[in-house]
Amino acid sequence: MITIKSESFVSEKGKREINEDCIEFESGKFYLVCDGLGGNGNGKTASKLVAETVKESLLNLKSISEAVEDAEKVLSSNKKKNPSTDYMATTIAVAEILENDILVSWAGDSRVYHFRNGETLFKSPDHTWVADAVKKGVLSSVEALFHPRANELTKSIKDSSKPVKLEHVLIDDLQPNDYLLICSDGITESWIETDLQELFTDNKTTDEIVEELEKTVKYFRMTIILL
Repeated sequence: MITIKSESFVSEKGKREINEDCIEFESGKFYLVCDGLGGNGNGKTASKLVAETVKESLLNLKSISEAVEDAEKVLSSNKKKNPSTDYMATTIAVAEILENDILVSWAGDSRVYHFRNGETLFKSPDHTWVADAVKKGVLSSVEALFHPRANELTKSIKDSSKPVKLEHVLIDDLQPNDYLLICSDGITESWIETDLQELFTDNKTTDEIVEELEKTVKYFRMTIILL
């Protein structure tokens, strides 16, 4: 049985006029972050609608895939009523706490990390144009950071006419004092992975980690879980 020792939830708008990220959770059951896109505040609408719908569906014991299908229907309905929102979409990153494992699901560039003693045991791969280019050897990982298409997503939640297939990973190697981080790209654009690893060590509390992140991150939604 998985025991959660502490949780921290952070929302920072930073220099953005509108925070288009959204967090929803049910303590000890699931945690999710959505990061909307679409301009003119539509990203905020997309992330909120999807996060709230997915939460409600998961509480009704639906699978994460079924929950996202429900969310796509809600987005479709909203777009029919408001044609100006046609291009809105959102990323999603979800961690579901099972009896002895954690099911991670995602679409887009919001991420889930699993840290232990300052080591990254798992990091959800981004669904972006540059991530695909790095896999193919077209770009180096350094070139990808500064490429003009760095924020171009290859997968996101849009609506029922364009259903998304989430990627899933089951984390079954869990030990006391492991950390789980679910975050939007505000974290990954501000911190390199080696510095993140130094934060997530046994000698730091979740509050200390949050304090360090808040000093430098421009904008983000984040959930930190200490197991």
